[in-house]
Amino acid sequence: MRKQLVVIATAAIAVAGASLMPALRAAGQSAAAAPKAATAKAATASANIKRLPDGTPDIRGAWNKAGGGLNEANSPIKDTALKPFGVLSEPQGFGQGQVTAGRGGKALDRGARGAGPRYMPDPRPPQGIIDPKDRVLPYTPEGLARRIDYAKNVCCPAKSLWYIELSMRCIPPSPASGGNLYITQRPGEVAFLFENNHQSRIIYTDGRPHPAKNVIFHGGHSVGHWEGNTLVVDTTNLDGRIHYAVGGTIAPFSHDLHFTERFTVVSDKLITTELTYSDPQTFTKPVTTAGFMYPTDPDGEEYVPEFTCHEGSYALLDTFGF
Repeated sequence: MRKQLVVIATAAIAVAGASLMPALRAAGQSAAAAPKAATAKAATASANIKRLPDGTPDIRGAWNKAGGGLNEANSPIKDTALKPFGVLSEPQGFGQGQVTAGRGGKALDRGARGAGPRYMPDPRPPQGIIDPKDRVLPYTPEGLARRIDYAKNVCCPAKSLWYIELSMRCIPPSPASGGNLYITQRPGEVAFLFENNHQSRIIYTDGRPHPAKNVIFHGGHSVGHWEGNTLVVDTTNLDGRIHYAVGGTIAPFSHDLHFTERFTVVSDKLITTELTYSDPQTFTKPVTTAGFMYPTDPDGEEYVPEFTCHEGSYALLDTFGF
């Protein structure tokens, strides 16, 4: 009797196992397919990235840079007369919806009305402040006082040359400013060349440290490294004249400012950017903004156009009373 029970139990297990095998095999195939699909997707994305002989992304060429500004919500400038000289109440790029350029940088009919820049990504990546999420800048008391002081004395006329918008004086307002630029690379360096005010940035990727704190530069000292397809850049040693806004009408940061950038190469038509400002004399915590870069159209007017500026221009007299 015991032998019969063993035989019957063994047979039942065999039947159950046989009936489960197709399901187990299918589950195993699905589990195996998941990483393969993810790998294939990553390989497809990676295939759209040009690379240098050392394997790092090749980002050489002319680009349009958008975003990265600190246009805040709930500006502390409450005086109506001063608002034109404060930042916007809503950051550029939020709430604008989809743009009319082709997906993935595909060119639209350039004769079509409102086609926009040829390689503008659609949907457009985020622009403006992303941390804090409410886009209210976390000023320290000192930072807020400096902010309001600039709003009161920037115009018109400006109280002194110290308050004049940097771009009016042909001074680059910020190494993180937008606009057209040309990028070139060589071993150990990535160079950003801006036509605007003939500004240039050298990002050292050869592992060197920052210089001593008493060595300062207007645009700071930038070192970087690649994390996969992302160029991570750390900038310090600034001279305390970098302004909150590209226009330069907002108060400058302090000497303690340092910022970190992440340039993520999505494809040969799109680089997304994140910029984190850290300055304990201006903000109580770091602030991060987002933006993106896309190729300029070599046949269009946006292709790194010539820009000329000179000290003593009539702009100072007409706009600021100097």
